[in-house]
Amino acid sequence: MKKRAGKLTAEELLAKHQVALNTFVREVWGEIPMEEEVPLKALRSWGFDLVRGLRGGKEALFVTPTEKGYEPGDTFEEEGELFEVRELVKELGPREKLLIEVTLEDRRGVVRGLHRTHLQEETVLFTLPAAELLLAFFKKHGYGKLLEAFVSSGITTEFLQKNGEGGKAYPFEALPPKMRRALREAKDVIQKYAGVGRFTLAYFGTNKDEEDRYIVTWLLPTICLFRVELAEHVDKLLAALD
Repeated sequence: MKKRAGKLTAEELLAKHQVALNTFVREVWGEIPMEEEVPLKALRSWGFDLVRGLRGGKEALFVTPTEKGYEPGDTFEEEGELFEVRELVKELGPREKLLIEVTLEDRRGVVRGLHRTHLQEETVLFTLPAAELLLAFFKKHGYGKLLEAFVSSGITTEFLQKNGEGGKAYPFEALPPKMRRALREAKDVIQKYAGVGRFTLAYFGTNKDEEDRYIVTWLLPTICLFRVELAEHVDKLLAALD
């Protein structure tokens, strides 16, 4: 007899129930950060130079890709608008701020870079898909595990890492030390470097080659992943599971 689509057999339901009960969670929740002040060097770490010059003939502050290598006196055109580079900004005034904010736009996460003056006047320096900027950031810093595990970005970013096939999930008492350590360290990372977030782990024992079989997920505030300390710790924790 053919099983109806969407309907689990008793055996399938029992197996799903067993895995669900033995998927272990570490999470801390509160307000998810969506805006953060960043140092000027952060822009450079994302591949941008902050520039003072002319935009459409008017004085303006804008960003250019570092890889372009623009120098004072250079001009370029972008989307029909003429830009002139007059100064590569090395430092901001004491009452100026660089901010990044994460929002949802057209059903995807978007990161905006902003310059804010002491008069609370804002200039949008760039607007990019969060996924594009994060993946470039991970690649630049050599975070290979984050690149591999990346799933999607909105206000939060999801990662998934798995090895081998699933099966009967182990209870906590039967987890090997490496998996227990991952659960402990994940909670510490969330509390210390992100403030909010979620980590899950299901462990299915080893395969015939004695390799661990598991599924791990992370859910973290997108804006926090631009902090080198957080990204580095998550990348190392994922690497330690191999």
